[in-house]
Amino acid sequence: MKYIVSFMLSGLFFCSSLIAQDNIIKEKVVDQVDVVSYEIEAVVASPSTREFSIIESFKNDFSTSTWSKDIYRQIGKDTYGNDSFFLPIKTNERDVNLFTLLVDLMSANKTPIYKFNPQPILDSENRLEGAEALKECAIPFTVNTDGTYAVKRSDIPSEDITYYLVKEKWHFDSKTSKGEARVTHICPVLFERGKYFPLFWISMDDISAYLSRSETLVSFKNVLPALTNASMSDIINNRYYRGCIYQVGLRQLSHHFTDMQELINERIRIENELDYIQSRFYTAQNRR
Repeated sequence: MKYIVSFMLSGLFFCSSLIAQDNIIKEKVVDQVDVVSYEIEAVVASPSTREFSIIESFKNDFSTSTWSKDIYRQIGKDTYGNDSFFLPIKTNERDVNLFTLLVDLMSANKTPIYKFNPQPILDSENRLEGAEALKECAIPFTVNTDGTYAVKRSDIPSEDITYYLVKEKWHFDSKTSKGEARVTHICPVLFERGKYFPLFWISMDDISAYLSRSETLVSFKNVLPALTNASMSDIINNRYYRGCIYQVGLRQLSHHFTDMQELINERIRIENELDYIQSRFYTAQNRR
């Protein structure tokens, strides 16, 4: 059975209606997407020793953080700047979207998947094995002799993935005297029969080696030269997307601010606070 939780129904997915009213979204977003192209066999192949060593050095490690804040955002399909999460709308053997790539990884038993909870819980109790995860997504499959799963592209409901949820951890590291915001988890959200179903959490640490192989031809406004080959890992890790905040820590904003204007005001207040925190990060780094 798909997971559908009460806070989703109580206001989370009207964030998209607030985007137009909220002019505080950052300009560091994708300006134009021309092609999203993955050689899928190459992407899901096991990373080399060199790739693993590089990825290991960039894994999220918050053990020496003296301050942190968890920010949850909703990345909408129809929001300008988020194209890389959803294109192409229909996949083929060469060009696939992010959700199809995640399904390919779980079908090949390449990455752990975890049940949806308001906060990611990455333990054995919440882990979904490949078959469980595919059933959760209502995707038909057959079991291969090697224990992997065969899925037809036509059975993957990528067109109905209307949102992604992302968890950002803003933190300051006393060891490096460096402050930054890192994306730690993502969750695809399926729209089906008039309801939204958050499907599963997946850790960026577990998929970054694969996402770094998935190149998209993009133009970044005021960030990178036009038509730079950026990977999906670049886009997520550098937060080249637009997303409204729906939760801070365990505090779901729509539960505390039921009036639309109050919710908008609170989101603006939080974004301004994050802007200030980021400016302090830069100040601390420049003093080194």
